Amino acid sequence: MAFNQSGVGLPMVVSFNRIGDVAMALLFGIGYAGIIFEHSLALNKSGVGLLMAVSLWVVRSIGAPSTEIAVSELTRATAEVSEIVFFLLGAMTIVEIVNAHQGFNLITDNITTRKPRTLLWLVGFVTFLLSSFLDNLTSTVVMVSLLRKLVPPSEFRKLLGAVVVIAANAGGAWTPIGDITTTMLWIHGQLSTLQTMKILFVPSVVSLAVPLALISLTSDINGKEQDFSNVLASEQMAPRGKLVFSVGIGALFFVPVFKVVTGLPPYMGMLLGLGVLWILTDAIHNGESERKNLKIPEALSRIDSQGALFLLGTLLSISR
Repeated sequence: MAFNQSGVGLPMVVSFNRIGDVAMALLFGIGYAGIIFEHSLALNKSGVGLLMAVSLWVVRSIGAPSTEIAVSELTRATAEVSEIVFFLLGAMTIVEIVNAHQGFNLITDNITTRKPRTLLWLVGFVTFLLSSFLDNLTSTVVMVSLLRKLVPPSEFRKLLGAVVVIAANAGGAWTPIGDITTTMLWIHGQLSTLQTMKILFVPSVVSLAVPLALISLTSDINGKEQDFSNVLASEQMAPRGKLVFSVGIGALFFVPVFKVVTGLPPYMGMLLGLGVLWILTDAIHNGESERKNLKIPEALSRIDSQGALFLLGTLLSISR
């Protein structure tokens, strides 16, 4: 019988590997089902994802030729996944602190049209642009919250919500940081910034313009100007809100530039922007105890950390 370096018979190693592969497939299937049916089972998908990830790597460790090999694989996988998680945590925190300063009011305050068709196209293209440098889920959340300040509860607002979803997905497709899937490929060097933008910009615009044109022509939105007087009052922008908005959005735009100039991973550029914004908000709100909610520590408590942990568990589960 042939033996490997650890002294274990090769047929036995193959048998262990086969059993391990079956066990891992079963664990992944059970975990994935738990994620799908989280509401029915009253289980949080983040907890299920983390449990699935650890269980899979325990089985991998048992079936590996040596513990050192399993640890080396896990270390490499964790390094790759952590880049994505750090990137998203930085982006979410920047968006949250801009939102806390009511910085996005700069968008709503400049949308003054009361013509439904014009508003539909404006909302679509503003969302498209936002999602090109925010991820599409974050852009959707931001724009839906802004719609509450623009349009009163109505069927028209529901229609605009659908437009936001369409536009966010279209806008997130043509830049490396507009969608989590594209961002993952970009971080791992499988996409180039300029080439991706050049190839995908026109298809993305078309995928937005065609649905908007169809909605404009087929939906009943072409009547008289609507009365939006009962819209929720826009919250007043926090002190230096314009500055925080400019620095925050500038930090997001700067990430691809940082990668090209320094050659360092994109998450370092995102953390640089977060660090600058952290120092800035500490400085402009120094001694203002009543404005603690406008500082980064408070913003960190409001971001979707559960979502980040879910992503961590899911990516570790499929990394090997």
